[in-house]
Amino acid sequence: MSDLLLNADLFWVWLCAGGLLLALELLAGGSAFFLCISSAAFIPALITLVRPDLPLLWSLVIFSVLLFPATLVWRRFIRHRRVGERPEAALNARAVRLIGTEAVVKEDGNGLGGRVRIGDSSWPYECAEPLEKGDRVRITGAEGIVLRVEKVSGDPDPASGRE
Repeated sequence: MSDLLLNADLFWVWLCAGGLLLALELLAGGSAFFLCISSAAFIPALITLVRPDLPLLWSLVIFSVLLFPATLVWRRFIRHRRVGERPEAALNARAVRLIGTEAVVKEDGNGLGGRVRIGDSSWPYECAEPLEKGDRVRITGAEGIVLRVEKVSGDPDPASGRE
């Protein structure tokens, strides 16, 4: 087997190695680790294409030296894909996506809590100050499905029936 590798054209060996690493990337589900390593395998392939008399040892050294920057590129790529920093992180947390929006108090349960209307849905809320039906509020946080709100100064909602 080793004779086959030594006698084979190194270009094809490195090209197949890069292709196998790309196939592993497809199986890994997009981690980009094998993508970076395959790029480190394709560069010795290109070098052996230009210089076919390059010994196997030197092409292995080139590959080994390129693994370090390839790994650094991978780490940098993954660092920016942390779950908390991605927009998709709040995909199933609709209450979190509502932070910063304004709503209208639909019903006031005990003055410090009740329900607010946002679009065509209503959400339970908690507030530090008493609110009445029709008050405009801004969502400042969310805990589960309960929204934390604060009163927005201004006119109450005219549709609420309050003057």
